[in-house]
Formats: sequence, C-alpha cells, structure tokens
Amino acid sequence: MSQEQLFASFILDRRAGIEIALPAEQVIEAMPLNAPIQPLPTGAVFLEGVMPLRGDVIPVINLKKRLALAETEYGADAKVAVIQFNRKRYGLLVDDIRDVLRVAPELIEHLDAFLLTEETVIADLIKLEQGRRTLELLDLQRLFPDGAAAIESVVDRNEQPPAAARTYSQFVVYSCRRQVYGIPVADSREICFFADIDQTFKSGKVEGALQLRGQTIPVLCSATLLGCTEETLQPTEDTRILVMQSDNLSFGLIVDKVHQILVVADDEILTIPGNHLPHLQGVCNNKQYNNIMLLDVQGLISSQTDKINAMSRLRKTGGDSASEIEPAARHLITEHCYLVFAIGKHYAIELKDVQEIIDCGDFMQIASGGGLVQGIINLRGRIVPVLSLRNFYNCPDHNVTTKELGREDKLIIGKANGNLVALLVDEIVTIYKQERFHATPSLRPELQSKKDTLDRLIEFVNDNGLKEHVLVVNVANVLRNHLQIPDQETTAPEAAAAEDHVLVDHRNSSGHTQS
Repeated sequence: MSQEQLFASFILDRRAGIEIALPAEQVIEAMPLNAPIQPLPTGAVFLEGVMPLRGDVIPVINLKKRLALAETEYGADAKVAVIQFNRKRYGLLVDDIRDVLRVAPELIEHLDAFLLTEETVIADLIKLEQGRRTLELLDLQRLFPDGAAAIESVVDRNEQPPAAARTYSQFVVYSCRRQVYGIPVADSREICFFADIDQTFKSGKVEGALQLRGQTIPVLCSATLLGCTEETLQPTEDTRILVMQSDNLSFGLIVDKVHQILVVADDEILTIPGNHLPHLQGVCNNKQYNNIMLLDVQGLISSQTDKINAMSRLRKTGGDSASEIEPAARHLITEHCYLVFAIGKHYAIELKDVQEIIDCGDFMQIASGGGLVQGIINLRGRIVPVLSLRNFYNCPDHNVTTKELGREDKLIIGKANGNLVALLVDEIVTIYKQERFHATPSLRPELQSKKDTLDRLIEFVNDNGLKEHVLVVNVANVLRNHLQIPDQETTAPEAAAAEDHVLVDHRNSSGHTQS
C-alpha cells in the first residue's frame, strides 16, 4: 500500500470557495499578516511586494492575481503561507489557513495533459469527502519555472536588504534537575501525562514501558541519561513523558517539566569544542532560561539503542485495541491541538490562540459596574484586560473555595489579531489533540448571547474514559464582539514572541463531569 502524504491546505478565495494545498514539507510556517507589505514597482503583476520576516525580507506573491481570479484583493485578516523553494523563502497570500491533513495517493487526481498550458500552476486535484471537498494542489515548479530569479532581481534592483541565508530549528524546552534542555521538535512526537509505567520492563536505565496504540514504548529517565545517577525518580504533577522517534526508534523520555516550543536561529547555537560530549548539540542563550543545553537525541540514547530497538518490536498483549489506547495520549507536537480547562465544566481553546498560561496572582481589580472586565494585569509592560470565563458564561459559583480544593485559578493569555485577553479559569486540565471539530448545534438559553464565541465543539475523552462534547472558545470574537477591542496589527517583536507558545502548569484534574 502506498504511503499517505502530508499536505497543508489554505483557503485562497473564501467567497468563491477555492481551497489550495501544498506538500507540508514545503511550508515553513503559516501566520497572520502581521507587518505591512511594501509595494515594489515591477512587471510581475502578481508580486504584491516584500515583507520583513525575522531579519529577512521576503517577496510576497498574490496568488489570486497569479491564478487570474476575478477578485484579487485581500482583507485585513489575510494570512501568509511562507514556503521554501530553491533555498529561498517566499510568502503566498491566502484568505485563511485551513488545516494539515494526510492524503492517500488514490485521492489525488492528475489533470489531463491537454488541459495544461505553460501558465498552469495547478496540475493535480485532491478529492475529499467523496468529492464534496476539492483542493487544488499548487505545483511550485510550475509557479516558479523561471520567475523566482526575476522576482529576486526586482528585490535587488530596489535596493532592499539582502535576505540573510539564516536557518532556524525548533526545540521542545524542558527542565531536568534545575537545568533547562532543548530537544529537537523533529524528533518529538507526543507529550503524555506521567502515568503508571509497566514495571515489568524495568531494567538498568529503562524505567519501564508505555503501551501506546498497541506498541510497547520503552521509557527512560532524562536525569539518568544525563548523569544524575544519585537521584531517584520522584514524579510530580508537572512530570511528563516526551515520546520521541529518531532513526525509527521510539522511546519515552521522563522530564520534570515541559515549558514551551522555542525557535532558535542556527547561527545562534554555540557549538561544544571536541567530541567528548556527543549528547550535546550545542548551547543557546535565552532571556527567560539563560543558557539552554540543546541535546542530540542519538548521542543521548547511544548506550541504550539495542534495548530500545528490542522493546519497540513488542506488541501489547491483551484485549485493549489501538482505538481504546489512543485517548491515553496527550498530543502536543502535532496539529489540531486544544487546551482543555475547567470553569465548573470543561471548555477548550485552540492552542494556536494561547500565548501563555500564568498564575492568577494579584491582578488589579476595577469597579466594572456590571461590565465584563474584572480587572487588568501588567504583562511585561502591556496592560491586558482580565475576563472571568465563569462569569462570562454564567457558570454556577464554586461550591467550595479553590483553597479547599487545593487549586489556584489560572490566567490563560489568549491572543487574536494583535490583541491579548487574560481569561480567568478554575484550572488547566490538559492539552488534547482532536483532528475533527463540529459546528455547535444548539446552546442553553443563558449562552445564546455568547454563541458567536462558542461556534464549534470537539469530542474530549477524559481520564475516566468518558466522552464529552466540549465547547471551544473563539478568542477573536470575545475580543472583537464583546470586549469591543478592534483588530490591530502586531508589531514585529510582538509577532515574533507570539510564535512561541509558553505552556506551563498542565495539570491533570479529577472529578470530571460529562456534558
């Protein structure tokens, strides 16, 4: 059977319902249009101009003009798909970002040769949902037959700063025994809550094994691999298992706490002299964590490769099917992720709309006079309104205080269209992956006035194995329609900071109630 291929899809023209797709490996990132596009006088009518991107200047292409669509304008909420072609980066203007999906080869239909011309940039179609959804597959070879050189020469002639040939890497940043480490996202697959590990497989540096979708995953302790041999494993509520895959080897890595996904310029990584530390890729400096040790996965597990390889070939014996095991995993390093939280019952927010999670602390309360905003916080020099979601959605008051429950309220810093809001919630439950979402069919009468902020729901399997329908909060509509904060363009430093999700205090919870 042929292998499925991963594609990123985008809405090119919302009114006409035109959706395009690109192989996911060609898309570096997709983001809101956070900086204005500088026009360039050029003969290439589809070249919209250039835009800054983390120290570079990249050409931006108007795909509507390139495809000769009737409507060629883009709104203020337009997005940019940054692609790489011939070792150069370009921005493709789209109306919106859709999703990332796996497509079987039989769903890709090639257009007949007699339908193609030299100007054609769409040579294949992806047919989904039994033909009800069609994606036009953009061919970069056809989009840039020789136009890339022409575009670059235009940028040079207008004396724009040359695009620095910088490359970037992503790392999952975690703590282990008071030191901060980074491990490549490319080798990371999932982040799971620390659960009961099968002690049958405990041997040497292997703490045990996870049974994950029918596969036996050996679990090792990061502290032990890094030489902290005198300390015994003492998991806390912050302990996580980072599931890794490198060179076809799958294993779990126990870490004290996962902090965030960090983008690092490769030329800012300081290399380690000599070959005496094969498990270290280098060191990078970060304002928040000071020096972060960047790990080389193969070097880290070199002494355990044979044992990992042998255990990975085992399959789980017993009655649990792969579908029954699946909900035990809490994915992070994948698409379609949600942060699930509690305000009496469970709600969720798309992970892409979360900037960070912080302790409630002593925010400045204000006399709202019945208004929505309960107070404000000073977030690194920026004033952010605080909105209690329990009050906003008319949830019943606490039966007992948070102190009696042993919990503290949290503030989810939500972001949308250049604005921030601090959402006050009872507790953080988990990060959860759900590929599909559903339109909200109906709401309770007390939520009808807020229905624009609850326009979708997901199915969530809680720790008791119960399936719930969890409403997803639309941060953009909360800000725009209810707090009356108009959309604005973010500045370059804010846009760069928004790319990194700071994820803290992901605690498991008990006492779930079913919707």
